[in-house]
Amino acid sequence: MNMIGFGNIALSMLSVLLGLAFRILFVFAVYYNAESRGSDKTSNYVGFSIFFPVITGIVCLFNQKNFKDKKMLKNSILLFVLSLLMFAGSCLSFSLIDNDRYFDAKGNGYVYAFEVVFYDRDGNTYRYDFDKSGYDALYKNGTDEFLDSNLCYVDTDGMLYYDKEMNIVAKDRTCCVDKNGNVYYPANYVDFNKDGTISYDYKLLHYDALGNAYTYKNIPYFDADGNKYCYSFNSDTLKGSYTNLATGESFDNDYSFVDENGYLVYDSKQEFVKQENAEYSSQYKDSDGKIYYWASSVTWDENGKMHDSYDKVIQ
Repeated sequence: MNMIGFGNIALSMLSVLLGLAFRILFVFAVYYNAESRGSDKTSNYVGFSIFFPVITGIVCLFNQKNFKDKKMLKNSILLFVLSLLMFAGSCLSFSLIDNDRYFDAKGNGYVYAFEVVFYDRDGNTYRYDFDKSGYDALYKNGTDEFLDSNLCYVDTDGMLYYDKEMNIVAKDRTCCVDKNGNVYYPANYVDFNKDGTISYDYKLLHYDALGNAYTYKNIPYFDADGNKYCYSFNSDTLKGSYTNLATGESFDNDYSFVDENGYLVYDSKQEFVKQENAEYSSQYKDSDGKIYYWASSVTWDENGKMHDSYDKVIQ
């Protein structure tokens, strides 16, 4: 927890304590006021002051006559003043609480994480639109143009960078790097401090067939020629596909497989046959008897081992 968090807790506690002191002092002030007038309704005044302090205070203010005990009157006035000071202190403490829990790279504060604005080096702004896509996309300059937030990173200066070629990998739980060793942090999981500095710590990583780590689940796939593919899902057609990042050519997820070495293979003739009662789930064979696995059913661990959909290591 940062210093702002500790400060907010301290101010909240102080506000509550001062508010409690106000109520206690006000009750005693009303009691002494009623007693100084010799009222036979003291208990009524005290009871009302607990639940309706403002109304009771107004009644006491306009009922300033026939005082019989000046000492109690002085005590009453003193307690009224002290209670009002406690009330003012409680309000002041509450007003000083910093409600901004999240910040952007420029130090601007926000109440909710999805309100945080990101900036790129060209002066564009990006933010989430929860009504449209939650945390899945960052929308550019308030338009419908958006970026896949999983591929959005911020550099060490806090500026947004879009990794459309999926070249940035997780170095460890503290940062990500590109091919040149430049450090980045995934926009979805980064926090900015009030001074614009960056806080980041992310433990859940996903791995590709080459052992590279990513902070997002839909890791890139590679074919035997070294071409890279990304997975996407079309919510309109309810179909998934793998797209070659170099050519833009897409392949139907239903007929996309990986061979035993983890390389992506497309069953263009749709002839692969699913093997029932096979040792591993979603296992297929072609006409030559070669074994494949449905691409969307496999994962890899940090050691490059391929797992089936039941997390069983494929030997």
